[in-house]
This record gives sequence, structure tokens and C-alpha cells, in this order.
Amino acid sequence: MKRRQFLQNSTALVGAFHSVQLHELNHMGTTMFPAADDVVTRHVGNIKTTIYKDTTHKYMAKNYFINAAPEELTQALTKYQITPDNIPSPFIAVLLEQGDKRILIDTGLGFSEKPVMVGNNPVPLNGRLNQLLQQQGIKGSDITDVVITHLHPDHIGGVYSDEGALLFPNARFHIHEDEWSYWFSSQSVNQPAHFRFFIDRNVAKLKDGNLHLIKGDFVDLLPGVTAVKAEGHTPGQLALIIHSQNDRMLYTSDAFLHPIHIERLDWQTSYDLDHAKARQTRMKLLDLAHKDNMLVNAFHFDFPGLGRVDKTNNNWTWRYTNK
Repeated sequence: MKRRQFLQNSTALVGAFHSVQLHELNHMGTTMFPAADDVVTRHVGNIKTTIYKDTTHKYMAKNYFINAAPEELTQALTKYQITPDNIPSPFIAVLLEQGDKRILIDTGLGFSEKPVMVGNNPVPLNGRLNQLLQQQGIKGSDITDVVITHLHPDHIGGVYSDEGALLFPNARFHIHEDEWSYWFSSQSVNQPAHFRFFIDRNVAKLKDGNLHLIKGDFVDLLPGVTAVKAEGHTPGQLALIIHSQNDRMLYTSDAFLHPIHIERLDWQTSYDLDHAKARQTRMKLLDLAHKDNMLVNAFHFDFPGLGRVDKTNNNWTWRYTNK
């Protein structure tokens, strides 16, 4: 496929991730974090935690910060060495290994040898999660649990293969009941058709399988994993506290799309369904992380998305770190 055609098709797919069309799908480097491989491993207590870079995309400030004053936005973007039309973002997945448990958090974009038809557009799926797992000797059948934080395409695209085979056949799938209810009800009828394409392709069939719908908030889901409701971006988005011994890591999924959303809580993104609830969730997660000095792992931050939050008076700041 020629580069121009690839970029045109990829642009259509990025528009599928959220309700606003974005500029370009692209492989790019990161900005604020030192260069890293596509696989980063650390331990949370005795839980081996591996972060995979599934693929990388480019977003735009006009969609990330829809109510920011121009001068203030320019200052914020300059701090992070990004421009309004080039905000690089990885799509990630996280594997937790402890005892006989192998828990996968989110499944990436998915991979297809040939472009898939999204509406009338042939679109390449270039997610590499399955390839990266195989390179480490991990088979899909080894995964015991899959936690899907919410049903946006970049989190659910890797559930099934091109041929419709479940890639994690022995896993129990965990999704919050409010997320499931929203996307499989008339409430989501006005969402873009692209969302329905990915949900029908990767999620709908799970209802006849080993599916667990999580109820409530702060649910001890699995050994060392507590599910925290993080609504706003979607109605049933999950954050996860990963804990072992005295160590804690908070996986925030898409509660924050960029560190600027930590530092400017009032700045809204067009990708959140409910701005008020999204802000409440951000405050909730920041308080959790700060109170217990948790390491934070954020899905869309510069790979591997690891850092900590600091608070001075009522102002929050983000520090990239893996410690």
C-alpha cells in the first residue's frame, strides 16, 4: 500500500477511536520520556508488570483541550515540547504475572494482514501486541484474565483474530456492567458507527463466553488487582490499583489523555462523554495516587506512561519516572 493511501485510510480509523476526526495515524517517537523499547518491565511488589507499546498515533490540541485559552494552551504545549497539530500518543496494554495468573489489561488496536472495512473505508490495523507477547514466549492461551477498561477501539481491537478466533481462549473477561449496559443499549445509538464496528467485531460475542460484569466501585477483582470506577470518559470506564506487599501502581486508562489534563483539571477533551464526571474522576484518581504515593501508569502518555503526581496547595503536577 502506498504511503499516501495508508495515511488516508489510517486517518479514517483514528476517527473511529473517538467522535472527532483526527489528522493522521503515524509511528512516531516520544517527547518527554527518555527513549525506551516497545516493552518495559518492572515489579509492583511480587507482581511482574510488563507494558507493551501496541502502536502510536498522533492527536491534535483542538480535540484534546477544547476550552483552553489560546495563550495558556501555547504555554502548556511548549512545556511538553509539542505543537497543536502533533501530540504523539501510544496505545498500550499491560500484562500482570503473579503465581499462576497472567492478567492482560486492555488488548490494543488489533492486527490485520489486510485492511478491514470500516464503513466504506479500507483501513489497516497495525497493532503489535500479539506479536510482542509471542516474542516473549507468551501465548494467547496462557492468559488467564483480560480486564477491558472501556469499550473504545484502541482498548478492544485485539480480542479476536482476523478469522474471528478468540485470541485469549482460556481467559475470563472483566468489564464494568455500566460500560456494557451503555454500549448495548439505546443510550449509545448516537455514537459513531465506527464504534459499533469494533464492538460487534471484538466484544459482542463475549456475552456467550466467560464474561464477568463488574458491579460497583473499589472491587477486589483479582489477587493484587482492585477495580476502581472511573466514569466520565465513558460511563463504565475502569481504573485499576495494582498492589503487592507495600507497592502500589494506579492504571488510569483514559481518565487523563495527557499530563496537561492533570495540571489543568478544567481543560476538557472532546473525547469525554460527560465532562463533569470526567473531572470528578480525575480528582478522585489524583487523590488516590497522592495519598498512597502510587506510581501511575497512563494509557496515552509518552511510553511507557509511568510517573507520579505532586500536589502544591491545590495545584497538581506530573513527573515522568519509573520509580
